[in-house]
Amino acid sequence: MYDLTGTSLALIEVGFIFSFSYILRHLNWKQLSPLNKILYGWTMFTLSTGIWELMFLIQYKTTCNTALTYINNNEHVWTKKYDIIYLLPWKFSNIFYAEYGAYADREYMIPTDDWSRIIEGSHAIMCGLFAGMSIIFKIYNKTSHYLVSISMCMGAQLMNSVLYMVNYFHETRDKENINYNTLDFPTGNFLEKRPFMYINIFWTIMPIFCVYNLLKTYYII
Repeated sequence: MYDLTGTSLALIEVGFIFSFSYILRHLNWKQLSPLNKILYGWTMFTLSTGIWELMFLIQYKTTCNTALTYINNNEHVWTKKYDIIYLLPWKFSNIFYAEYGAYADREYMIPTDDWSRIIEGSHAIMCGLFAGMSIIFKIYNKTSHYLVSISMCMGAQLMNSVLYMVNYFHETRDKENINYNTLDFPTGNFLEKRPFMYINIFWTIMPIFCVYNLLKTYYII
């Protein structure tokens, strides 16, 4: 039964993540309560992203094929209809990474190019894994372990995002690169023709806020 658009799936998935985070925060684990709400919410979202990234790596070839199908059929995940089963992490990851590969960063759909898997794999390990560890350490009131883990997570995420975006802008000006600005795959002004790229703003702004909050709360600011 196909009755949910990709947009609806995304909203439901994000809503589920933050609802689960809210419930977890208000259970018996009172150690989570003092955390800044934005820092905590983004940490949980980073953990979820790490799971999607792992699924992307595991089913990479399938995602590449899905991306090619979107391009050939001129389809977008946002308006295409899906069954509710696509809320499962491996299915959700497949269709949204395929959209990203088809219409934002086409290096994501080249099996012979390791760049996308390096970016996603390093983020999954250094950010997703350490985000999960930081939550566990906080629950068990191991403050020093928490600080090391969350600092690793947010610092690595900021570095990952900056390196990725700087490299991407170079690619749009490289005639030999698949992301080069062409009539068939235009960037527009400020990447307006590739709007899914704007999601990377969150992976830059949010870790900056989180690092600032950590410094303000635990260190020197």
